[in-house]
Amino acid sequence: MSKNELEKILDNTPAKSYRDKVKQIEDYLISIADGVDIIGNGKEITYGEGLWDYKHSFADGIYIREMRMKQGQLGFSAIHKHSYGFFLLSGRLASSKEEGVEEFIAPCYIISPQGAKRIVYALEDCVITTVHANPTNTENLDELAKINIFFNWDEYDEYIKKQKE
Repeated sequence: MSKNELEKILDNTPAKSYRDKVKQIEDYLISIADGVDIIGNGKEITYGEGLWDYKHSFADGIYIREMRMKQGQLGFSAIHKHSYGFFLLSGRLASSKEEGVEEFIAPCYIISPQGAKRIVYALEDCVITTVHANPTNTENLDELAKINIFFNWDEYDEYIKKQKE
């Protein structure tokens, strides 16, 4: 079976650990950010207005995010403080993890573990829905980010250390 584009990228990145590979790929994309489709602010990659379509929904204690990716698009997840539901509603998606690249074919779902940071590559047009904690019932996306995610492993590792104290 031939390798998909995400497998080729990870295989051709010389870093030894998964974290280092993801960081090296992310740093490279930040360095070539064009300010339109890919925007690098030195801390994280953000994506240009309209690159992906998002729909945000809210229920008691829950934030639901739907994202549409076009075939051939590559994206990075943040590092999640908590496990969460990940549903691929349509399409085919390659997703990285420490053990390698998984390929998902819709319809399917997984529970993404705490601390996961993934690179995803749309093998076909995809509709992805994720379900996250929203204990304060906020509809402010910046507040939801503070509740649920980090953008680097140093912040995440410090959070885990404090949780164990």
